[in-house]
Amino acid sequence: MITLKKDEKKLISFELLKSEKLEVVLAGENASVEVVGLVLGKGNDEKSLEAYITHAAPNTKSNVNVRSVLRDRSTFAFRGNVKIEKGAKGADAYLRSDALLFDDAKMGDDTPALEIDEQEVKAGHAATIGKVDEEMIFYLMSRGLTRDQSEKMIISGFIDPILEKIHGQS
Repeated sequence: MITLKKDEKKLISFELLKSEKLEVVLAGENASVEVVGLVLGKGNDEKSLEAYITHAAPNTKSNVNVRSVLRDRSTFAFRGNVKIEKGAKGADAYLRSDALLFDDAKMGDDTPALEIDEQEVKAGHAATIGKVDEEMIFYLMSRGLTRDQSEKMIISGFIDPILEKIHGQS
């Protein structure tokens, strides 16, 4: 468990290699955390991430953004839970998961949840899951790219914002 005190800020970035559980408590006023993650699945990989963020103090901020690219018969399950406790006025929380699927890959359980016990807060969540459109591949191939180059370009556009955060972390 990671506990952030007053005015602490933390960037947690990762490339998920196996199943993980992440717990963060924003215990001090103005504490903030940004979680950015990348999941790459292939073959019969089964990966999962559980993320629990607790806002326990006023004016805290959390932003969770996970992107997954799944191929073959791989699966990924994401369970995210943001809790804003009573007394955490001014908390700002956002939870997001996006998945790009190839072949027979499947997104398992994708459950973002918000538990809010305070009135004056801002909180939201979103999830998108989509198969790569063959028309996109065809369009890129009609411009001279191979299928492999086309898929790599689509994947790159999808994951580059996350990779920039992961590799930009010092």
